[in-house]
Amino acid sequence: MGQARGVILLIFFALYSGLCFSQSKLKTTALLKHREDLIFQGANFSPDGSRLISVDNTGSLYLWDVNKTYPVSFKSLHKGSAQACAYSKDGRYIITGGMDKTIVITKVMGLSPYKTITGLPSSVKEVAMAGNRLVALLMNNEIRIYNTDTWEFISKPKYAARESRILFNNKGDRFYVWFASRIYELSAKDGEPINMFNTNYATPTDLAISADDKLLAVGFGQAEEIVRIYSLPDMKVVKSIARNGAGDKATGMAFFHNSNKLLYQSSAGIANFKVLDLDNGTETSVAKGDAAARASISKDDKNVVLAPKFAKAIQLMSFM
Repeated sequence: MGQARGVILLIFFALYSGLCFSQSKLKTTALLKHREDLIFQGANFSPDGSRLISVDNTGSLYLWDVNKTYPVSFKSLHKGSAQACAYSKDGRYIITGGMDKTIVITKVMGLSPYKTITGLPSSVKEVAMAGNRLVALLMNNEIRIYNTDTWEFISKPKYAARESRILFNNKGDRFYVWFASRIYELSAKDGEPINMFNTNYATPTDLAISADDKLLAVGFGQAEEIVRIYSLPDMKVVKSIARNGAGDKATGMAFFHNSNKLLYQSSAGIANFKVLDLDNGTETSVAKGDAAARASISKDDKNVVLAPKFAKAIQLMSFM
């Protein structure tokens, strides 16, 4: 009897926990800005979730504490607009790319300069770093891979859509980009293709990878299904989300770090951020949508920062 009661309590606790999550909302806790004329171009959480970074149209990098509404430090790094920013996986470096055709690597400690890569053939759209590999997507659609031990350019010419993300897996040994309806899985070692998957469906709008590297979420626009979840490495569809109306598309996609849940934005009608729980198949609206196309989730899964393009404030949100 006691064992049965214990099982019943465990089931009740699991159901109650799921109910609590389904009732939670994502609420804005702060709008981060400090000058009315600044146009922010992106933002991301640090690996430990205690800080976040952003870049703006003046070429500056800003370091924020999640508990404050003003930058704790900032530094001018680019001539003209800074277009992208990212942390290294170990949290020691910040990578930024600019319209001035440079990539700047800055030490987090004191925002001190470490390395500047110049002479790029085009301005920088995306940057990402994992292990000893730095990957950049340029405005001319070229992908460039650098060995951060030698800072040599190591890849043969590769190309991705200008709107593509550079998405490293959590092991850091490969990354994903898209071009037209094709999704490429490329080796971080040398940029060579590991896999190419043609969705034969639609052009992606966003990508996200689960914390265990087993699932790849792909967002779509102007399609009957705006989200498809694929298993890796066989790229079989395990879950899909139908569009909610004309013009619907999925953006702002990010997997949670500690659970099998996906955050994404549906833009049909009044845009909404939703959480898809892949373990129980439920989908919950958690906040009104935003024009921002990117989302970054803190390590503890409690906070979300919306990474804007051409916005005058960064939206810091928390699950309540």
